[in-house]
Amino acid sequence: MKSKVDIMNVFLAPGSRPGGLAWDGANLWHADYGDGRIYALDPATAAVRRSLYCPGILSGLTWDGQALWQSLYDQETLRGINPVTNDFDAAIILEGQGWLSGVAWDGRHLWTVAQQHGRLQALDRESGRVVKTLPVPVGTGDIDFHDGSLWASVAEPLRFDSALARFEWAADSMEYVILRINPVDGQVIARYAARHLYSGLCWVDDDLWLAHAPSKTLYRARLG
Repeated sequence: MKSKVDIMNVFLAPGSRPGGLAWDGANLWHADYGDGRIYALDPATAAVRRSLYCPGILSGLTWDGQALWQSLYDQETLRGINPVTNDFDAAIILEGQGWLSGVAWDGRHLWTVAQQHGRLQALDRESGRVVKTLPVPVGTGDIDFHDGSLWASVAEPLRFDSALARFEWAADSMEYVILRINPVDGQVIARYAARHLYSGLCWVDDDLWLAHAPSKTLYRARLG
């Protein structure tokens, strides 16, 4: 695999358990599931501009042009948040989908990851109805929509042990990759070798921002 993720800058995350990332055109938003806050960061320095309170185990994060959408990892819920007032203006409940590890906005639909089941799901924002399902590797992390494609952080191959409620490696050969996925049919367009499975992933113009929870780190990267 020649294509890879090239790390340009490394920043210490503002919280202890960095999760989802989102870009609103001015702020790099970043959720932390350790302290239940969503931080607005300066994309040049990762300095904190302000923060919102959002209790729960926070995973993926996206911006739909009006609101932030936060996935609550173990509650099968997406929460719509007004970034000005910090009000929770909407909620989508996805019963039976298990752990939600990522969320993205494609201009028409919200996408989320049912992590245990290996599913990408497109949702109608108003009704919460699932309108499309695509396969992804079990254990997929955060996602984003950019340049007509879905992007996903993946560790493979993983399997989910339902009895122990945990993910396990399914082979001796293991790899971390960023996938570029066609949202029409789910086909993988490109693969980029990565260092980790990322809990946060979003595009800021030509830069790919990534969050890695175990190292409490944010990365600014380019694809090579």
